[in-house]
Amino acid sequence: AHHLPPGVARIEHWSGRLDKSFIHVMSTCMSYATSGSWKYFLVCAILNADCIYRQFLPEVRPRRNLIRIAVTLTASIMPILWQGNALLFGKIYAVLTLMTWLFAKYPFGGWSHTAFHFAIMLLPPLLMTAACNLSSSRAQIQIAAMCVVLQEKM
Repeated sequence: AHHLPPGVARIEHWSGRLDKSFIHVMSTCMSYATSGSWKYFLVCAILNADCIYRQFLPEVRPRRNLIRIAVTLTASIMPILWQGNALLFGKIYAVLTLMTWLFAKYPFGGWSHTAFHFAIMLLPPLLMTAACNLSSSRAQIQIAAMCVVLQEKM
């Protein structure tokens, strides 16, 4: 989409709509990774499905789309804050804010999308930390640790 002129043509193009839709897919997955709750995941999945649907309506409303992306991304990481890990929440929120700024403002022209993907590389280690802190992850972590111990004995 960086070859499209700025403005409505870029916003209405299918590639831009699909790109924003996958931000909502990522947000849905993050909601489970940060909460470990299928119920919370389902609520976020419904919200994100509605957002994806709205991405493909004939009338494009960029401000609404940006607000919905911000709301769903914030909702996906709120469980971290509820669990009392404000520092981790702040780190993830900072990365998401940087990514949103790169995506919305396109400060480096066609290179902004590349910069966005460099910024997104900071998220997986932070999200893995959040997921490992969940009580629902403890059994899997114990099994993995036992496998390492058994492997070392062989």
